[in-house]
Amino acid sequence: MTSKQQHRFKRILKAIGLSVNVGVAILTLSAAYGGTIDPATTPAGAIMAMTFPMFLLVTLLLLTINLMWWRRMTLINAISLMLCISPILTFCPLNFFRPDMHEIQELDRPTFKLMTYNVLGLQDLTRHNDQAIDGNTTISYILREEPDIVMLQEGHGITSGGQNLNITRQQHQDLLHIYRHHHIDSHGMGILSKYPVTPMEMKSDDIQGLDAHRYDIRIDGHTIHLINVHMQSIGLTRHDKDVYVNITEGDTPDRMTEIRHGILHKLAEAFRARALQAKALRADIESLEGTVLLCGDFNDIPGCYASRVIAGGDMTDAYRQAGIGPAITYHADKLYFRIDQIFYRGHLNALRAWTGDCKSSDHYPLMCIFEITP
Repeated sequence: MTSKQQHRFKRILKAIGLSVNVGVAILTLSAAYGGTIDPATTPAGAIMAMTFPMFLLVTLLLLTINLMWWRRMTLINAISLMLCISPILTFCPLNFFRPDMHEIQELDRPTFKLMTYNVLGLQDLTRHNDQAIDGNTTISYILREEPDIVMLQEGHGITSGGQNLNITRQQHQDLLHIYRHHHIDSHGMGILSKYPVTPMEMKSDDIQGLDAHRYDIRIDGHTIHLINVHMQSIGLTRHDKDVYVNITEGDTPDRMTEIRHGILHKLAEAFRARALQAKALRADIESLEGTVLLCGDFNDIPGCYASRVIAGGDMTDAYRQAGIGPAITYHADKLYFRIDQIFYRGHLNALRAWTGDCKSSDHYPLMCIFEITP
């Protein structure tokens, strides 16, 4: 190859490299801010938002390659990362200096530990039919963690003992002894609390596909409005989930029609439904004065349109404020997302947030320790 041909080849490589880096930067930005677009206008933004972790990883990979081969290209990567800093910190908080448990115990202000947990009707995905387990795994985990407040979704039978749930008499007695204040409705939405609880009405609970319940609670003389939500699910069938699993394993050519007309259509409808639900929830939040804490199963990712609407300009994402690293709260069928959220405003401060590790439900619990501020 002559020097002229080599020069031409290098120019072609640089042009391809520039196109790839610019294209990835555009896609990363689109995914980072896709949640700002109302799904009623187009669901494309919400679908793009789900791909943000992937494009973030690709950007970091390109940055590493460019540092070794084409350092000028790193400017493109650096600019796209800087423009995405807020979505990055929502997805992967870096609160390295959050207080540890010993420091929290030494505080002179009142604190409480909150858990939000979709318990899947107290089923146990880790139990096989021929496996004998002494007691219900989910209840054992709650009793071991012993949060001050548990916000439940799909919590059928948790206080009544239920049937065929492998709940022992001792577990039932321990649960009711620790959580003397509890309210669970017929949909499994409810609360377990060490503090007195007053159930309140919410207008948004009338919205189709949304379960939303409010409880007023007093801790150390402070009233907190607690809102428990279970938003519209995607509604994927077992077949849809199998298609998705096959896609993750590389089986895509024969699945594209099913993806377009099945999964993507259901995603779009769910995004639109949650957008309407979020607007109704936001109206409820704005009708309340003082301290508000809203949590539950959003069935959507951090930074999605529904989360942004609910947060408004005054609610804080507890995991972004007090968590560290990316988190997963849904772990079934290779759908690894943080779809359970906690938002708050008022006389609260999130000190430490994390996810649990109990695999009996298809969700991991999301927990946070709050301090009550003056």
